[in-house]
Amino acid sequence: MSVRVRFAPSPTGHLHVGGARTAIFNWLFARRHGGTFIIRVEDTDQARSTRESETMVLEDLRWLGLQWDEGPDEPGPHTPYRQSERTDHYGAVAQQLLASGHAYRCFCSEEMLEAKRKQAEAEGRPPHYDLTCFRLSPQEISAKLNSWAPFALRFHVPDDGDVTIDDLIRGEVTWKKESLGDFILVRSDGLPTYNFSVVADDHEMEITHVIRAEEHLTNTHRQVLIYRAMGWDVPQFAHVSLILGPDRSKLSKRHGATSVSQYADDGFLPEAMVNYLTLLGWSAPDGRELFTTEYSIGHFSLDRVNSAPAVFDHQKLDWLNGQYIHSMTAAELLPRVRPFFDAPWLEEGIELVKTSVTRLTEFHEALRFVREFTPAEVDRSFCEAIAADLRANGAPVDEGSYKAFVERLKTATGAKGKALFMPLRLALTGSEHGPELVRMIPLLQHASESDPMVLSPLQRVERCIG
Repeated sequence: MSVRVRFAPSPTGHLHVGGARTAIFNWLFARRHGGTFIIRVEDTDQARSTRESETMVLEDLRWLGLQWDEGPDEPGPHTPYRQSERTDHYGAVAQQLLASGHAYRCFCSEEMLEAKRKQAEAEGRPPHYDLTCFRLSPQEISAKLNSWAPFALRFHVPDDGDVTIDDLIRGEVTWKKESLGDFILVRSDGLPTYNFSVVADDHEMEITHVIRAEEHLTNTHRQVLIYRAMGWDVPQFAHVSLILGPDRSKLSKRHGATSVSQYADDGFLPEAMVNYLTLLGWSAPDGRELFTTEYSIGHFSLDRVNSAPAVFDHQKLDWLNGQYIHSMTAAELLPRVRPFFDAPWLEEGIELVKTSVTRLTEFHEALRFVREFTPAEVDRSFCEAIAADLRANGAPVDEGSYKAFVERLKTATGAKGKALFMPLRLALTGSEHGPELVRMIPLLQHASESDPMVLSPLQRVERCIG
């Protein structure tokens, strides 16, 4: 059996990191088994769903590198891949359930249903539907239809309505018939409910494994009953745990960024995000925390996904992102950094400071000293000695010329060690801290030759002299 999985976002905004992790698990599972990864847009919430949001979600998935095999923009054998364009499919299934007696028309208005709910609560009963319309005679139904009374389509929970699944993450889960009342399949406005449309779509799209968030676990009872009523094979379910904030409440905006796009804007690498989100619930067989996409594809399995909630640790994500940045060459980082900061000397600058940053956005601050210079108070005679050497020999451009430069300064000033290097750094950068002088001075010289905003080492020292 060929593996077919789907990620089914609701287009109501940017992709949340919880949804991103679910998409990653589906994608890894499909790639691990040589299967098919499908994007299906669940846009039947007309009040909140927009095509603009759909575009944003798809862009977030592309940024993560999760290419899909079938979807709204990748036609496949089960097109269309937007629920709003599949109403005919749902209508056909609804008619089959109605004809087989598994569903019935419910003419109760919202006001009537609300009154029934309140009465059930007052009597201490579960607020299940009281089967008023299930008991209507054919004549009563015909009369209501002839009077154009609006109706919804409701599923009747059978006497053998207990459901047990073997969840691939949580093990055996059982629901009793008594926990569920007859539920709506199609609303009175003709729109299908989530539980109905998702079953119809998953069956038609031949989904073999439903990997989704834990919050959908409560929907599974209804969905399995629909599968049974239609005589369809039930897919294997795997419900992924919640992602919590550091205070162990559900991750939300009060914990910081929660959307994939915000992490992209904040300077995180997509490879690092995929690595980190994969670690939220899954553990590598050898315990490693840094791994390539190829590694995770080759080793991903649902039996290594933890059923316990995962805590989102921003510090760990920062560390992980930094590890990726530190391991990349300046040439590889250049196109990644440019959207945040650009300069003709950027590649050389990246090479100089990359081990001191953890996000792409930090390169601008780390390289601020190149374009911005405020003279510090440095002994005038020391600065004059530096300036004289730079005028006579030019600025050092490599390790060899830097060492010769330092030796000449020792001779000229009589200083050495910290007494030499601290005022030298202050004279060139105006700061006590920064990158190694042996690499920084050549950058300042090269940058000044291509960027009018950059002062050369000599110009900086001359400003210190005044």
